[in-house]
Amino acid sequence: MNIYYKKLCYRLLGSYIEGTGLENEFSRTLYQAEINISGSMFLSVWIISSLLLAFAVGGVFLILSIDLINPISAAFLTFAASSGVIYFQLTTKIQNRRLAIDRNLPFAISHMSILASTGTPPLNLLRMLASSNHGAVSAELKKIIHSVDILGKDVIAAVLDVARITPSPHMRSLLIEFTRMVHTGGSMETYLQGRLDQLLEIKREVQKELNQSLALFSEMYITFISTGVIMSVIGVTVGSILMGGKLGPFQASDLFNIFVYFIMPLANVIFFVLLMVVYSPHGD
Repeated sequence: MNIYYKKLCYRLLGSYIEGTGLENEFSRTLYQAEINISGSMFLSVWIISSLLLAFAVGGVFLILSIDLINPISAAFLTFAASSGVIYFQLTTKIQNRRLAIDRNLPFAISHMSILASTGTPPLNLLRMLASSNHGAVSAELKKIIHSVDILGKDVIAAVLDVARITPSPHMRSLLIEFTRMVHTGGSMETYLQGRLDQLLEIKREVQKELNQSLALFSEMYITFISTGVIMSVIGVTVGSILMGGKLGPFQASDLFNIFVYFIMPLANVIFFVLLMVVYSPHGD
């Protein structure tokens, strides 16, 4: 996006947003999504872009005298839809990062346990894991190493900083316990082995629930969508025959077009969105 456009948006709204609780919350959300922009800048661009799009759509409806919907309502719906799409993309990116971390975390913990059993110091342990191929987990640990080596932070402070912004609750609890082990000098190997067993058990339970709910959703799709649409089409056909080719103000052909081009696609889209909402937290 053009840097001048970002600056203009920030000048218009940034001063009103900066320093507020909303700005602080969005800054944390953006860190979790790995988007390098301040919360006030992001919100300014988001709001102004949605408003410009809403005014454009409302103007088109007004100039062309489109009677489908009131221009003000069209502008409001456009603003809500564009804002919703941006927020959905943001949360989806965070969710994808969380899933990537959770997928690699058991393997990383197993590696940590092996290194801890050899007496590797905590900071060296983090360095070795950060340079290993553990995907998103290694990427999170590289932030700790960067804070220690480049920014000069204490290892405990660097670990807690990453724990605060990581999107994975499992990674967060692991890092917090890691700092506790460093402070108290407890058995890192014993803790990591217990944590690994716990994560594997959670993964098995989630997989079992996923298989059961998938069977339920497949039955719902067949019953309510496939069979429901077929029965509705049969009902329209029989009703149009009994009522001389019309059902109320609609011709039978119009109702068929509504079912084929609107109701069936809409039902499938709603079902697809429902699956995304329910199953995306489970990962692969």
